[in-house]
Amino acid sequence: MIQKALQAANEQQEETVREVFRAAGFLWQCKGRDCLFDNSASQRLCEKCGRQRNGHRVNDDIPVSAHPDDFENLRAELKAYFARTGTELPDAVTFELNFEKEWRSYGATLHFGGRTETHDFDSDVGMALDDLGQAWDFGEDLRVALYR
Repeated sequence: MIQKALQAANEQQEETVREVFRAAGFLWQCKGRDCLFDNSASQRLCEKCGRQRNGHRVNDDIPVSAHPDDFENLRAELKAYFARTGTELPDAVTFELNFEKEWRSYGATLHFGGRTETHDFDSDVGMALDDLGQAWDFGEDLRVALYR
């Protein structure tokens, strides 16, 4: 619907159409200084630059069920993993839950600015994820920022 409306708009109408969709909550505009990209409402991070809606770099998303020490241990293990494997350090890593509300070491999302990749981790990262324990709810999110 959004794409059709933008395609139907002429050059003068396009910004007005975008403003209407932003006001209706169908689009949000990245607040990154050099970005200002319009993203669909379902996007949690900017599709162009990878920043959060407020323009800040991608940040931690700590599940309420996780103990802060276990979360910091996971961050340290992830940094060690990337150093050990010689793989480029991403800005952040997002993990998903399995059907038992446990954090999966496979199918994780690596965030490199606006680019993302899927990645499977080894058993060391898996053990650090196990230390977090089960999530309380399937709605919990786990994202670890690594640029710190």
